[in-house]
Amino acid sequence: MNIFENISAAVSSVFSNKMRTFLTMIGIIIGVSSVITITALGKGFENTISSAFEILNSKALQIMPNWSANLTAKDKIFMEDVENIRKHPNVKYVSGYAGSYGIVDIRLPNSTKSVQIMGSDVEFSYMQKNFFQVKYGRVFTEQENDLKAKVCLIDEELAFEIFGRRNVVDEEIEVFINDKDYKFKIVGVTDGKNAKLMGSIMPMPINTLLDINNTEQLDMMYAEVEDTENLTRTKNEIIRIIAANHNTTDDKYMAMSNMEQVKMIENVINMFTIFITFVAGISLLVGGIGVMNIMLVTVTERTKEIGIRKSLGATNSNIKTQFLIESMFICALGGIIGIIVGYSIAMSLGNVLNTFFTQTTGMDMKPPVLSMPVAIGAMLISTIVGVVFGVYPAGKAAKLDPIEALRYE
Repeated sequence: MNIFENISAAVSSVFSNKMRTFLTMIGIIIGVSSVITITALGKGFENTISSAFEILNSKALQIMPNWSANLTAKDKIFMEDVENIRKHPNVKYVSGYAGSYGIVDIRLPNSTKSVQIMGSDVEFSYMQKNFFQVKYGRVFTEQENDLKAKVCLIDEELAFEIFGRRNVVDEEIEVFINDKDYKFKIVGVTDGKNAKLMGSIMPMPINTLLDINNTEQLDMMYAEVEDTENLTRTKNEIIRIIAANHNTTDDKYMAMSNMEQVKMIENVINMFTIFITFVAGISLLVGGIGVMNIMLVTVTERTKEIGIRKSLGATNSNIKTQFLIESMFICALGGIIGIIVGYSIAMSLGNVLNTFFTQTTGMDMKPPVLSMPVAIGAMLISTIVGVVFGVYPAGKAAKLDPIEALRYE
């Protein structure tokens, strides 16, 4: 009996009892579909994160105190550090950065809105052009920063909520910060596309915010490098400059590029995907045990058939091959169905998540991506499961004594 006859006999046997075959494949289908769903959604989410971070400058660095180190008051970053970093030959722009929160009244009766206040130098707007897209008006000037002027920018969404229109340049806005009310002149209105993603942000001169907060301490610094080829060396040199300025050790500070942050997020997503995939893969093991159980039942049911085939000249190898092919076929078919079901579930969940993501962030979530290597790998693994868990039933069938098998009722 050649291999094609074995395959034909195995397929006929599998489809002779469709319901039992389907129930046997359930574990395989669940395992494979879970893997496909998770990896497809994970890749789609990874693409979404990468797309969201495209607004950031790939040459920009964030320099900040290393909060895992034992910091003292003198280790914090100040404007003096910004001026020292400005002298580095590979630094094109540098800006201090400080953040706070404020409350503004909006048009609805007795309604307020929380805004993120961002204090920075003018050069921050050069580094983050995609983020700092001014739609109306202008960015504050260096002179306004030196004078600690009460000027700010707001996004067009916040402008519409407060004033009922988007172009509100030269209007005044009242902001409640640190238990005090301040009036700011609006000098610019930014594109509101990031408002849903990051919340309403109110940029203002760094010196103005430090004066309001009654401190000289910065949260961090931003710097843009001229050449990214020597990025690691530049980061280390910047840290050494700050440490020397504070007469302390390098481990008190850290520098990280925007792209490194993207990679970190992607690595976390990948690790989470791998872990969940491993957990989902356990169902393949359970499915394999189910296949072995059904194959043992099948061998028992077809004992007389095995005896007839052996009496007609079928060898142990022929019998073993036929039952092994049946087991492989059940698992491979379950793998194919699992891929289709998994991708369908991923697309359905992707549409639901996209609706939620769009409403909360204003951005479209990238669709799930079916990775061909993952799909092929899932197919191979499900087929291997069929081989592994089909060996014992096939071997048992092959070892049956033909005379005893013919007597079996």
